[in-house]
This record gives sequence, C-alpha cells and structure tokens, in this order.
Amino acid sequence: MLATVLRGELAEQQSIFIMRAFREMRHYIKQNQQFVTQSEMRLVTARVSELSVQVAGVADRQKKTEQNVEQIQKSIDILNNNFVSDKDYKNFVIYKGQKFEAGVAYIDIYQQATTGIYVVDDYVNVKTLQLLSQKKKDVEVILFTENGHGRKGFLTSAVVNDFNNEYPVLRIKPNPDCHDRLIVIDYGLETEQAFHCGASSKDAGKKLCAINRLEDSSIIHPVISKLLLAPDKVI
Repeated sequence: MLATVLRGELAEQQSIFIMRAFREMRHYIKQNQQFVTQSEMRLVTARVSELSVQVAGVADRQKKTEQNVEQIQKSIDILNNNFVSDKDYKNFVIYKGQKFEAGVAYIDIYQQATTGIYVVDDYVNVKTLQLLSQKKKDVEVILFTENGHGRKGFLTSAVVNDFNNEYPVLRIKPNPDCHDRLIVIDYGLETEQAFHCGASSKDAGKKLCAINRLEDSSIIHPVISKLLLAPDKVI
C-alpha cells in the first residue's frame, strides 16, 4: 500500500486516515454483529493493529531522517568553520571518521581549477576519480602516480577510459621521486594554488590528516616541471 512506501508527513497522515477508517468499520461491525462472523471480526481487528504498528514505524523513520539531516548540517558547519571562503583556504584538519568533510574538501579544491588539476599521489583508486569528476568542464587532469605499483584495487585501464569518456581529459604520468601527496591547480597561471595533503584523497577521514595550502606555490615548480617532462604512461 502507498502509505507503507512513502516517507514523511504525507505517509504518516495517510496511515492515520486508513487506521481511523478501519476503527470506524470495527465499531460499525460491533453494532451489527448478527451480520458478521467471528472470523471476519478477528480479521478486521488484526488489520487495525497492523496499521497501528505501521504508523509507529513511519514516525520512527521520520525521527531518524531528521536526526540524519541534523548530523549533515553539523558536518557542513564544521567545514565552513575550517574554510575562510570558497576561494580562500586556510590549513584544514580532517579528523578521524570525517569522511564526508574530507570528500567535500577535495571537491571544493578541484572545483576552483579553471584550466588544470595536477595530483601527485602514488595511491589512487576509483574514489579519487569520483572526486575529480566534480571538476569544471574541460579542466584537464594529470595524475602523477605509480598506481600503487599495480596492486589490486587501484586504477585500471577500463576505469581510466570510462573517466575520459565522461569527464575528459585525464592523463597519467609516472611519479618516480615524490613521497608526499600534492595538488596543484591552474599551474603557471595567476590563479595557481598548491596544497600539501597528509593523506590520499581515497583515505582521508580514516585517520586524522591535514590539507595545507602552500603560501608560495612556486617552491614546488621545479618538482612539477620535472614530472611534466615524463611521457604519459598507460595503466
């Protein structure tokens, strides 16, 4: 029945109306028992009880939904308190268990890019690409990665091709030298920003980590310039 599928105030009201209708029917039958068998009477009574349980369940689900919304709002408030504005970041600490905040943080960084996003990270997977898919259209992505040395669970050629078909352009280059993780957006432009990340985007929120914006992004230009010289690699 519709009232058992819908959620929220409408479903609750409909279930109450249905329950009231059955209650009125039961009262009517009691007044006309000579025309109703005992088995029919038990069936109506059982149905009214079942509807009462359904109404209680709807109310309980509504309460849980409100609690979830409240928790999401708290997460958003935490995020807002840690970022000065959409385009002016300060050092940001992500605490253990804050996977939602971590994902939003990386997406906000990627969405600032107008031309390109460079990610230096040896441990990337599908989640990394899911976050990068939120970039602006036509923003090029270059991943500098050893791809976890080919271990199971990291990027495959099929995943890379699927990303390129939907969110072009993605290129992959080797990362033979860098241990730490870096994000550089709009390299070489006035809007350039660079971030040092304590954890891979796929792992952020599992344990305490930080994303720090470099005050002088030019200090990593020699590193990025060298990485760009390497030929594209095939996963």
